[in-house]
Amino acid sequence: MASPGAAAHDEAPHEPAPAPTAPTAPTVLTAAAAQFEVNEDGSARDPAAFRAALLSDNERMAQLQQFPAFVEVLRSGDLGALQDALRSAMTAEKVRLERMAQRWPERTIDAQRASAPVPRDTVQVYKQLAEAGLEYGPAFRLLRNVHVPLSDS
Repeated sequence: MASPGAAAHDEAPHEPAPAPTAPTAPTVLTAAAAQFEVNEDGSARDPAAFRAALLSDNERMAQLQQFPAFVEVLRSGDLGALQDALRSAMTAEKVRLERMAQRWPERTIDAQRASAPVPRDTVQVYKQLAEAGLEYGPAFRLLRNVHVPLSDS
């Protein structure tokens, strides 16, 4: 027997996923999370604890190796520079999310159809994918219609 919540969910019309929004300061639930708590501007609430916790977390440090400038600031011990780097990262993430939110209407099916009016043969698409090293067996060849944008040539 379906629960009342499930029945209501099943009857609700399908709506598109909401556009992404900028992150907000997290709510602290554990002592470990408190070390990584940030202010709304992205700066650490306790920069010394944030730095110490990050430096002692091998997994996070491994992920940060792709950002050598940030790692250098982190290891330098300059808490002011760390706060500036964190604020800069938050600002960049907010800008990225705002750009995504502005492009969100372009992601509707109707907008995608309008932007890609040229039909392609699905057999050729799968052949090109196989030539590129992405071979799909018959059970996974689910494309029935493929459309691409107009060429600029």
